[in-house]
Amino acid sequence: MRFVPSPRVRLVTVTPLILALEIALVAISPLLTAIAALLSPIFGGRRPLRALALVLAWATSHVAAVAVCGGLWATGRKHHLQAHYAVMRWFVGALARTALRVARVHVTMRGSEAAEAALAGDRPVIVLSIHSGEGDSLLVLDHLLRHQRRPRIVMHEALSLDPLIDVIGRRLPNRFVDPKGGDIEREIEVMSRDLGARDAVLIFPEGGNVTAERRKRAIERLLRRGHHREARTAEQMKHLGAPRPGGALAALAGAERADVVFFAHHGFPVGMGAAWNQLPQPTTVEIELWHVPASEIPVGQDAQIEWLFDWWRRLDAWVDEKRG
Repeated sequence: MRFVPSPRVRLVTVTPLILALEIALVAISPLLTAIAALLSPIFGGRRPLRALALVLAWATSHVAAVAVCGGLWATGRKHHLQAHYAVMRWFVGALARTALRVARVHVTMRGSEAAEAALAGDRPVIVLSIHSGEGDSLLVLDHLLRHQRRPRIVMHEALSLDPLIDVIGRRLPNRFVDPKGGDIEREIEVMSRDLGARDAVLIFPEGGNVTAERRKRAIERLLRRGHHREARTAEQMKHLGAPRPGGALAALAGAERADVVFFAHHGFPVGMGAAWNQLPQPTTVEIELWHVPASEIPVGQDAQIEWLFDWWRRLDAWVDEKRG
């Protein structure tokens, strides 16, 4: 049985329901603001007001972006890539700026000059990013879009229940995949082909935020597949989970001319509970990027797996240093 309804069913059921709820939220926002203000002394740090500001920012930006996408369809421009990337850049940028301001987050970057130059240049790139807390995907995506990059992303098919992600995801060269079925690596390789000078493939090799259970499963999976050296590396890492090499290697196979940029960050709260507790506190998020030219990427599956795990061990050491 399908978990996600067909596009036609989503269009006439899920999309109107979500948009109606968001419009209703905006319409009653004065009442919600008053309630949040009354609750703020109880929870401290004006947490209810800050959380409401984030929700309303999402709702207003989301409805506006869906409306623009509808306008592009009505004017016969539903296949206009640049217009849809512009919508994506505005939406992600608006959310990121609001989240950073409301949550009092300051972002710093050090030692990333070569990687920043590569992102600003005119060569296709594959971005391999760690997962390290709530909201980190938004920051990574916003960073690429601010460099005028055109990201291609692999997403769980459940995300297509969101009207905006559904439209943007399918009108741009992205892929929705079912982790329990289908050839995900094949989808990633096809998505990564024919990259233009400003295109970027974004992969999160860990597959999600690290938990003890997820680390255990990743190590067991490596052992089952005979990657004993990589399993030992994963056991030695203190903070990151073992990367799943299949997606990264598929991207490398599809985009043989692309450079690689590794993206690490530290400072995001892990879990919604931690995010709620940290919400009123001034926070610093640190970022560092590393650039690997295409000419320095090893050839062959075994060599690339070893290379990927060596880099993940390096990123784990960076996170360990930041956590002190």
